[in-house]
Amino acid sequence: MEFFFGIFLPYTAFGVFLAGTILRVRGWLRVPVPFHLTLFPAPRDTVGRIRSIAMELLFCRSLYREDRLLWISVCLFHISLALILVGHVLGIFFMRGQFTFIGLSSASSGQLSLCLGVITGVVITISLGALTCRRLVNSDVKRLSAPSNYFELLLLLAVALSGISMYLPGLHVDLQAVRGFMGGILGMHPAPLPNNVPFVIHFSLVNILMFYFPLSSLLHFAGFFVIRPILVESPPVYPTPSGTVQRSAFATRRLFPDIPLPRQTSIAGEGEGR
Repeated sequence: MEFFFGIFLPYTAFGVFLAGTILRVRGWLRVPVPFHLTLFPAPRDTVGRIRSIAMELLFCRSLYREDRLLWISVCLFHISLALILVGHVLGIFFMRGQFTFIGLSSASSGQLSLCLGVITGVVITISLGALTCRRLVNSDVKRLSAPSNYFELLLLLAVALSGISMYLPGLHVDLQAVRGFMGGILGMHPAPLPNNVPFVIHFSLVNILMFYFPLSSLLHFAGFFVIRPILVESPPVYPTPSGTVQRSAFATRRLFPDIPLPRQTSIAGEGEGR
């Protein structure tokens, strides 16, 4: 049991997560894009394209225009998730003393860390609950939802709720033991698994999530960096010079290097041939 949950499961989950993510992104990058997919209006300069990608990444601008209520739930989920990830790293490493760097006492830092942990846990749970209810209540979304969509939301909810459970009275984990265990995992010299059932459940659910992540739509974060630059790449100029090949800059020959790519005649070229 100790070997399975403390050594085999985390290392296997991380290996599957890393390899699966790389292979899936590599597959996306190898798909040829024979023509421009630019969404108009699109910026024509590099700074404008970077700004457009950043605005979409940080503020989900297109979602805000389409569905404000969904935008709120999505933003709450992603912001709380980011805070939870950062909080886990800092809280475990500094033993909840990270706020001493801004002048708080150790006791105050610990209390603030606990308070923020509970708040972000509750917020991410509420946002996930709202997203789940939307799939169940909205007839259009429900009709388009696959079983995997519900499984992903329920798995994320299970991870969030199991994390919150460790804040309940009598279920607090030994943070020093958790720090030693996680440090051993990262340093490739595994330490004993903390003897705390809520922690083992939470840690196991996180590993299951890592197993499933590369196979799911949760990988949309990586997909964003694949598709978004294509959608905001420099649009073609019309009328184009004679003989210009109308292909996206993201097109590739790697799949079929021996087959000549189709050449599209420019508008100017068509006029000359008549």
